[in-house]
This record gives sequence, structure tokens and C-alpha cells, in this order.
Amino acid sequence: MNFSPFNFQAPLAAGGITLMAFSYLQFAVPHGEGLIKLSDIPWASLTAIQTSLYVPLIGIMLIFTIINLLLIGVFSKDLIQWLATKQGYQEFMSGPPSRITGIFVPIASLSMTMNVILAPLAFFVPQLSANIQGVMLPGLFMFGCLLFMLLKLEFTVLRSWLSQPSDVTKLNFVWLLDVFAFGLVNLTGAGIASMASNKEIASIAAILTLLAISIGSFLLVIKLTYLIYQQLKSIKLPDNQIQPAFFLVVPISCLYGISYYKIMLYLQTWFSFDIEVASYFFITFSYVIAIGWAIFTVYLLTDYFKNYFYKSDYFPTQWAMV
Repeated sequence: MNFSPFNFQAPLAAGGITLMAFSYLQFAVPHGEGLIKLSDIPWASLTAIQTSLYVPLIGIMLIFTIINLLLIGVFSKDLIQWLATKQGYQEFMSGPPSRITGIFVPIASLSMTMNVILAPLAFFVPQLSANIQGVMLPGLFMFGCLLFMLLKLEFTVLRSWLSQPSDVTKLNFVWLLDVFAFGLVNLTGAGIASMASNKEIASIAAILTLLAISIGSFLLVIKLTYLIYQQLKSIKLPDNQIQPAFFLVVPISCLYGISYYKIMLYLQTWFSFDIEVASYFFITFSYVIAIGWAIFTVYLLTDYFKNYFYKSDYFPTQWAMV
């Protein structure tokens, strides 16, 4: 199979699943400060219902953590070879805007893997969780590299788009992949800012994250407004293969809400800000949008699910539903 940046959606989806399981345990199981670890699970005092819930979640988290790490290694090797040949990259970047944004998927996936290492992997590896502050500086360096590559690609895509104007009426929700990548890079930086015990590391991460969040939020408002306006003008939905991309708004909303919340945690830790109201607003608002958009999208795509989904061939946009 020929390599495509869209291949990185597989480890991205695996990382998303394991982070969902981890997030539930993080907030559902009482534990000390910081991120939850396997040793924090009070097995002896759990009810039968809790045990039947936590054991599958931990199993899912373990399986998909391994899948994420294995796939990211395989596809990273493929990506390096693909970039080295240049021809494949040049052909990919000469496509329409909605396809070109697929170049952001590897950055999103690598950012997801960083979050998997800092949270689910540390959950299972006591040595990592015990020395989590030791990976903050390398993590900051990697976050900076990912942000630099993301910004460079964003300007490259923008320059290509402006120099070769395309038919903007053909834009679809796949166009939001760069906003999605910013969301995952934001989450990585905000996580470091909220977790680091070193003020300099936390502050650098927070400043860079605020830069990324500002750019990502601006792109989200502009692009989403235009896409909704364009869809309202249209007499029909996009082609069946493109329709699952409507779901991209759901993870984007969650990522930005959590990123803003973690920046609030940084402000609370180092500047004693009262974040109760602000953090409640960011989390609640983002999840209300996510749930509302998901319900609306399922209703909007009723015909797609009834008449097309089960007999359709694989298409990269279907990962958006995961």
C-alpha cells in the first residue's frame, strides 16, 4: 500500500481511545495529586460494578497504548522515507486544499503519542510515573519541535493556496484537519505547563501553548463559520465519502476546552488564580458543543448510515467517527 499522511489516523485513533479510558479513570477514581497510576486503583474496596467497569477500561487502555506506540513507529519510518523521496510529498501538496490538510495528520498523531506517553503509558510503568518530571524538559523540546513544524506547514499550505486559488465552493470539513492538529499540539503543551514542577519549563510551555491556542482558535472560527455558511447555501450534503468529516468538530471542541482548562491550572499553580468559574465554563462549554454537534451530525447523516455506511469501502474520513 502506498504511503499517505492519512495513514497516521490509525495511531491517532488508537491514542484517542486509550486517552478516553485514562481520562475516565483519572476523574472517577480518588487518588493523590497528579495523574492516576495503576497502583492507585483500590482493588480491595471496589464494588462489583466498579471492578467490572475498571478492568475492561484498563485492558482497553493497555491494548490501544501498545497499538499506538507500534503504529507510530512504523508510520514514522514510512514518513521519513516518503519525505526523502520528495516526489510523493510534492504530488500530495499539489492537490486540492481539503486533501492538502492531510499533511497535518502526522503532527496530530505524534502529539497524541506524546500525550499517551505522559499519561496512559505512565499509568502502567511505575518508573515513568515516578520520574515524570524528568521527561518534562525533553517533552518541552518535542512540543516546541511539533509546534514549529505545525506553523511552518500552516504557512506553506497558506502560501500554496494563495498562489494557486482553488474553487472554495468545494471545501469541506476535512479542511479542519489543521485546526485539529493545533488542538492536539495545544493539549501537549498545556499538559506540560500544568504538570511541570519547574516554573521556567511550565512558563515556556504555557506561552507557546497560548500562541498555538490563539492561532488554532482563530482558524477554527474562520473556517467553521465559512463551512457552515457554505453548507447552508448548498442544496445537498457533500459526497458520501466526505460526510463523516462533519464529526471532526467533536474532538476539536473537546481538545480546545481541555487545553484552556489546563492553562487555567498553570495559572492557579504559579499565580494563585481562582479558576473555579473559568475552568467550569471551558470544560462545560466545550463538551456541550461536542455533544450537541455529535447528535446533530448523527441526525444529519441518517441517510448515510442507513444506505451507505455498511456497504461502503474504506475512506480516510471515516476515522473522524472514531
